[in-house]
Amino acid sequence: MSQGQSISPLRILYIEDNELVREITCELLATNAREVVAVSTGEEALHAFQESRFDIVVTDVSLPEMSGIDLARHVLKIAPSVPVILATGYALDLDDCRLGPTVRTIAKPFDGPALDALIHSLCGARAPI
Repeated sequence: MSQGQSISPLRILYIEDNELVREITCELLATNAREVVAVSTGEEALHAFQESRFDIVVTDVSLPEMSGIDLARHVLKIAPSVPVILATGYALDLDDCRLGPTVRTIAKPFDGPALDALIHSLCGARAPI
């Protein structure tokens, strides 16, 4: 990279229907190297994903109307290489979902370092911890 060029921030699409959890998690996710777009429904997320580029999607599983799993399926049809993190307070067997190698889960409630580590493992050097 030449002097004067900068790496664009990692763009994260975050979906959570609980307003307080959404606000707190956005604070955990936001850094100088990350841009977070947060929405409250799967439908809003799908629209945002179709309109803009995101490097990773982090979604609650239990959402009204469209579940996080259904959203992940739509996202992966559009962009199969985009990592998706499913956040859930319930036991979830990804083998049953058959969502693919770029999908991971994280148990709720999670802490910032655990989420950072998972994002870093999926996005590598573009996602500094």
